[in-house]
Amino acid sequence: MSAKGGDDWARWFVPGVYTMTLLEIAADRGHRAADLLARAGLAMQPREILESGVTLEEQRRLVDVVREVVDDPALGVEFGWRLPPTALGSVGYAILSSASGRDALDIVRRFWPLVGRALAISIHEDDDTTFAELVASIPMSEDQRRMTTEVALVTLTRGVLALVPKAEGQTEVWFDYAEPRHAARVRERLGLVRYDMPSTCFRAPTALLDRPLAMSNPAGLRAAVTWCEREAEERGLTEQRTAIRVQAELRLGREGYPSLDDVAKRLRTSPRTLRRQLEREGTRFSTLLEDARRRDALRLLDNPALSAARVAAMLGYEDPANFTRAFRRWTGRTPTRYRQERSADR
Repeated sequence: MSAKGGDDWARWFVPGVYTMTLLEIAADRGHRAADLLARAGLAMQPREILESGVTLEEQRRLVDVVREVVDDPALGVEFGWRLPPTALGSVGYAILSSASGRDALDIVRRFWPLVGRALAISIHEDDDTTFAELVASIPMSEDQRRMTTEVALVTLTRGVLALVPKAEGQTEVWFDYAEPRHAARVRERLGLVRYDMPSTCFRAPTALLDRPLAMSNPAGLRAAVTWCEREAEERGLTEQRTAIRVQAELRLGREGYPSLDDVAKRLRTSPRTLRRQLEREGTRFSTLLEDARRRDALRLLDNPALSAARVAAMLGYEDPANFTRAFRRWTGRTPTRYRQERSADR
């Protein structure tokens, strides 16, 4: 989903802890923070950055400068590893206070705009697997997208590994690009990592995420959620984008997916108004529906009890050949090829 319309993404807020963490990594490699800030055009002192944060455009300029001077292809891995839940402010406190991994992920989904607006996150689950998928929500180069998703997935995975009992070896991370030369360092941190996959996401057994967390604190959670809500309101993030609300409604049921009219009724608006709102955000209902079909196709094809033809029918394709063409367009593979590769991996 691209950022279009009225969103001035360059002025979006980035928490100062992100900027300072990046500067700390560079300092460990022998580079002075003042020099890097000057090169990036940031006339700010570290204390000011921590208190007020920076804009997304300022953070991107600083990232480009640090990438150039550090010259480490695994910079995103290190950056993400230094951002545990404790670095995420009120959102991190809410995560730590959650009752289970599932509840913690719901906090991440609910308050994601406070910590990761450069990417859009969608969290889904079936009977066996929960997965959090990430896509770019603003214009960025391919190198920037790869590093940004790497930072986010390392941060997310580290949080799960640290909080959920016996999670090591049970989580899986997918990247939708070819294996980079620093892949070994990624796997050293995250364990099971796959490249050249159909999407970029974190995956874990649903049963694993239902385990109670040792630091659960209901009173602390209520306080943290109140702080998060207050911060979201102060930053004008209380209204969800229409596309995100539509995505939440596009769930596969026994009768297939809800229609545009169905979704409009659930959101208490007219189909015409809904179309107009989506167009202002740079997308369409048909695009979001195809995204939902791609998401669910990957989930359903992981179930060996379902034939590819059955999956096609469940997704609303009357002709399995049309599903095969769509799946090849989404992933570069046929459903059969995808299943063979997944089987070999397992």
